[in-house]
Amino acid sequence: MDKFDEPKPITRAEQEARVKRFIEIGRTLGFVGSMEYRHVYSRSGGGQYCIGPSHDKDILILYAEAFERDADPDDFGLEAIIAHECGHQHLIRNKNLRAVLAKFSGEQFEEILASLVGSLLLGDSGSAQTLLWKATAELDQMGMPPESTATFIERLRGLLRKLL
Repeated sequence: MDKFDEPKPITRAEQEARVKRFIEIGRTLGFVGSMEYRHVYSRSGGGQYCIGPSHDKDILILYAEAFERDADPDDFGLEAIIAHECGHQHLIRNKNLRAVLAKFSGEQFEEILASLVGSLLLGDSGSAQTLLWKATAELDQMGMPPESTATFIERLRGLLRKLL
């Protein structure tokens, strides 16, 4: 996708199918609030969690590239994209998880935590594994030694699982 590309037009039926699939996945993963599909490119990975004044006023937006990425077997699946964004909501809205977020502050670490929470929401699936790989890569970029990463992730996931 070039920075000047536009999403290809889709039919009304395709748009409705995308919205239905998106909402079904988001609700299954526990998202509370509004869910919107926008047939535009975000250049943010395909999804975005927006914090509202209350839990039920939060918004989860999914963009066209989320479905394009889902169609590529070598890229993130739709479930992983949505679960990661749901992970952000859980981190902000669950007071126990918010305490973990406060201890590991910073935007980069929030992304790692959102991926780990998302992986827990997905259970034992390929999409969960994708989010674990994402968190591993981000820890590597932060300079964590590879020999420590797996243990750190498993311990952190164990803590997050108890707090969810």
